[in-house]
Amino acid sequence: MAQEKDRSGCVYICLNLSPYFVLSQELYPNYVKPYVQATNLPYLYIDANEIWGKNILDAILEIYQCIEQKSQYYEIDISMRLPFIWKNLIDNGFKLEFVQTEIVKSQRMKQMLSWIQQHYTEKIMLEDIARAGQLSRSECCRYFKRFLKCTPLNYVIDFRIQKSLYLLQQDDSNITEVAYQVGFNSTSYFINKFRDSMNMTPLAYKKNKMQ
Repeated sequence: MAQEKDRSGCVYICLNLSPYFVLSQELYPNYVKPYVQATNLPYLYIDANEIWGKNILDAILEIYQCIEQKSQYYEIDISMRLPFIWKNLIDNGFKLEFVQTEIVKSQRMKQMLSWIQQHYTEKIMLEDIARAGQLSRSECCRYFKRFLKCTPLNYVIDFRIQKSLYLLQQDDSNITEVAYQVGFNSTSYFINKFRDSMNMTPLAYKKNKMQ
């Protein structure tokens, strides 16, 4: 999640990519893998007042512009900026730590999230999610509370709603059909949960996007 501070009018830009896409296969083991596996770097604050921070933020904005404009070969332009961003990150001497127990917990959490993302259209029980992470039901709930500050089933609901947003923007989409496509077995339940999450009904969202 992201929250705006003091109604500052900030813009939230999410660049979601595979670690294997940052650098070439030959450079990945030395310059990427240690950083994505480190247990002391859940996130990094990038300070625009630092030269390396400004370099990164400028590059992110350039990537955003490439995505928006979609000029010829824009994917190549994006891929050229990623190594630049990564070099500025690792060139600032972050001390890496590797706690084996934390690595195992992170892997189990990823396994559960991956399983949900593959099966969200199906009926999902807490036992299913726990089994994907090789955990008990109670331990599974503790993992989600620690990592995501929510319950496993609430994560499933939120994920389904996010998946429904794209479908609702299609001209021929139907609220009931969308509900069942993303895994809800009740249209009314889908509408209630959508309203809780988006502060509007699915129909209102669809009309807003169509306009």
